[in-house]
Amino acid sequence: MASKLRILSLASILFASLLVSSAFVSSSRAHNFSQNESTLFLSLIDQIKSALLPIKDDVSSNITLANEQGQYARTLLTDNTTKELKERNQRIESELIRILDSLQNISPQNVNANLTHLNDLLAEAITARVEKDQLKNSTVQALVVARDINKVLAEYATAFKKDNVSADMNININMNMKKDNTSSMNIGTSDDKKESVMNIGAYQRARALTEIATDRFNTELKGRSNVTSATAEVLKGLDQLRISIQNKESPMTVMGIVHGQIQPNLQVAFDLQLAEIKEDGIGNMSMSISNMTYTNQAKLDKMMNMS
Repeated sequence: MASKLRILSLASILFASLLVSSAFVSSSRAHNFSQNESTLFLSLIDQIKSALLPIKDDVSSNITLANEQGQYARTLLTDNTTKELKERNQRIESELIRILDSLQNISPQNVNANLTHLNDLLAEAITARVEKDQLKNSTVQALVVARDINKVLAEYATAFKKDNVSADMNININMNMKKDNTSSMNIGTSDDKKESVMNIGAYQRARALTEIATDRFNTELKGRSNVTSATAEVLKGLDQLRISIQNKESPMTVMGIVHGQIQPNLQVAFDLQLAEIKEDGIGNMSMSISNMTYTNQAKLDKMMNMS
C-alpha cells in the first residue's frame, strides 16, 4: 500500500510539474488536436458569434464596448477566409463583410436588425462552405468543441492579463484515473479566488463561447459516443467551466477544468488524434499528459500492482 501511495504521489507531482511549466501556453500548443478545414471554419463562426452575443446588451449600456466587440468580430474574418468563402458564394461573402463592418459603428436603432441578418448570413456561410457529411461527422463536431474550449481558455487568460502563471505557486492536485479510461483532475492553487477582470470584452467572449460550445456538444454530440462515461465527464466539465467563469475564478482553475477534465474526456469519447509535435522540438503540455494518462495506462496499472 505504501508503495502504491508513493507511485500515486510521484504521478501527481509529474502532472503538477507539467501543468505549471506549461501554464497558459497558446491554444495552438494545448490539446492541439489534428484539424481539418471544416473544423477551423465552424470554430471561426462560433468565435464570431461569441463577440456578437454581448453586443445586444452592451449597445444600450456601453456603446464603446459594443463597438469593440464588432471590431473584434470583423478581425476574425481574414482575407484568406473571405477568399475561400467567395469561391463558394460571392453574395454571402460580400454581405457578410458589409454587415460586420457596420457593427464597428453600431447603434441601438439598428442593432437588432443587423444582428439578425448577420446570424442568418453566418448560417448560410456554413451551408456554402461546409459539406453536409462534415456537419454530420461526430469527429469534426468534437474537434470544433475542442477548439472552441481552447479559445475560451485563451480569452479568459486575456481577460485577467494572465499570460503565464508563476511556477512557484502552491498547487494541490487531485487526479482520478478510472478503469473505463476516463479521467478527471481538479487543480487548486494559492491563487484560487475571485479576481478583477482587466479586459471586459475578452471575459464576455469567454462566457459566450462556453455557452456556444456547450450548445454544440448537446446538439451535435450528445448520445453519439459509445463511451458514455467520458461523455458524462465532458458535460460535467462544461458545466463546471460555465460556473467558474461566471464566478470569475482564477485562470489556473479554469485551465484545470479544460485540460484536466473536458479535453481528455472529449478525446476518449470521440477518439480524437493529437497533432504531431513540431520539428523544432516544441511540444505541448497536454500531449504529454494524454500520453501518460491513456497510452501508458497499462504500465501505470502494472506499477500500481507491484508489492
